Amino acid sequence: MIFNSFVTQIGMLILGVGIIFTYVQPTFAEIGTMQTTIAQYQEEQRKVNEVNAQLARLVDEVNIITSSDMRALMTYLPDEVDHVAVSRDIFIMAELAEVYLEDVTYDGVLVDALGSEAGAELMPTQHAFSTSISGTYDQIKTFLQMLEQNNYPLDIKELTMVGTETGIISTNLLIITYSYTTTI
Repeated sequence: MIFNSFVTQIGMLILGVGIIFTYVQPTFAEIGTMQTTIAQYQEEQRKVNEVNAQLARLVDEVNIITSSDMRALMTYLPDEVDHVAVSRDIFIMAELAEVYLEDVTYDGVLVDALGSEAGAELMPTQHAFSTSISGTYDQIKTFLQMLEQNNYPLDIKELTMVGTETGIISTNLLIITYSYTTTI
């Protein structure tokens, strides 16, 4: 009965402990690492699915925009400014307001003090138009109101007015309009 001896039982115990430390424990550690990796993967997959769902919602919102609304948006904030059309619009507004339009000049894109285009990547590009008009107070006021009621923004950045004894006011304006181009 060699198998029932005390030495054999101690040997089997040592062999069992050796198997546990050399095979079972590394296998459990490997399984634990694998489970951690699977949990991380599932968490990242959940985050990606959330982002995809949000992106799908945003795409659906963009697709809801009607073509007439898109045309109106492109009129209000075009990809590029047609400086001839803007000058023509200013001329027509001056004519309707019955002011004397002395000059309309396209000054180009405004550049800030750092030398970059005014308005960084996410801001619209500013285009400047120097305009000189003269007329009565009411005529100039009407002209300024027409600038506010245009299909696209015409903002006044600078305004100087000089009056005369005859009641005619000579006005110099720096008018700004915008374009927006996305760079991806």
